[in-house]
Amino acid sequence: MPNYMVHKFSKNLNIWSISKLGCRYLSWIQGLRTRPASIKMARQYNIRWAFNTKLWKPREDQILDASSYIQTEEKERISRFCFQEDAKSSLIGRLMLRKFAHLSTLIPYDNLCLGRDKYGKPILLGTGESPISFNVSHQGDYVVLAGNSEVKVGVDTMKIEPPVNKDIKEFFRIMRRQFSNQEWETIYKFQTELEQIACFYRIWCLKESYVKNTGFGLSTPLQDLNFSLKTLNLTVGEYVRDTELFEKGVLKDNWKFEETLLDDKHAVAVSLHINKDLEQEPVPFSFLSFEELVKEAKPLNQPDFVFRDEFMKKQFKSFETI
Repeated sequence: MPNYMVHKFSKNLNIWSISKLGCRYLSWIQGLRTRPASIKMARQYNIRWAFNTKLWKPREDQILDASSYIQTEEKERISRFCFQEDAKSSLIGRLMLRKFAHLSTLIPYDNLCLGRDKYGKPILLGTGESPISFNVSHQGDYVVLAGNSEVKVGVDTMKIEPPVNKDIKEFFRIMRRQFSNQEWETIYKFQTELEQIACFYRIWCLKESYVKNTGFGLSTPLQDLNFSLKTLNLTVGEYVRDTELFEKGVLKDNWKFEETLLDDKHAVAVSLHINKDLEQEPVPFSFLSFEELVKEAKPLNQPDFVFRDEFMKKQFKSFETI
């Protein structure tokens, strides 16, 4: 399976301890339960954000500021990327997570402590049962976030383009076992290869959004997940909510999916684990600028000039891969 299709769950990603992270909000968080009004207000948050990393040409002062807004271990992880495109996507993803966690919980920005669970999924630490659900995806030109303070969410985005160094027939042959027979029938309803690959990536986004929501990772055979597309085509700015999920032939009627195109080359899907009778309007994606992304940011540590210099010197990819 191509590298970009593999779930990248680390073998050693246990939840980081508070002491290792050096988070500074333990004393503050002990009083969180005494602030029900704040938590009640926070539960109004249901967010969809998108950031176009291809259009963003980072300035040195922006990277220097950003170096003080994220936790040390995340800064170190970003530094290990060879290419600036990957470093940009990872940095924007962390800033998105911090912005949403701050707005939805009212925990001060510089007291937030983010970690990862055993599957590598970002979580908010120090609050017991996390009061919020959030998920980030980055691929192609975009980083996206879906967040909700009442129901579990997952999100995935993919760039719609032919595979590199492989024709589509061969690519589909390799990926055959990842999709159900019904899903392949849906893909082949389309006449052109471009339409078929667009449908393929749409279904892939749906599968990934579900798997990332559940957190089960590779324990869920993707072929067992059958997505039935009632609306065959996606349109930029319009949201589809009638797709159904069957797992091993059983309808999962307590799952809802929101799908759209961010632009004519990027599909995105959001999964929501909700009451089957709950009806709510889809939340549109807001496209953020860097200034909007860091509007509420407060430094956790000192600006890191070495991080900035290494970031700005990173190479650019000579060609795009998927």
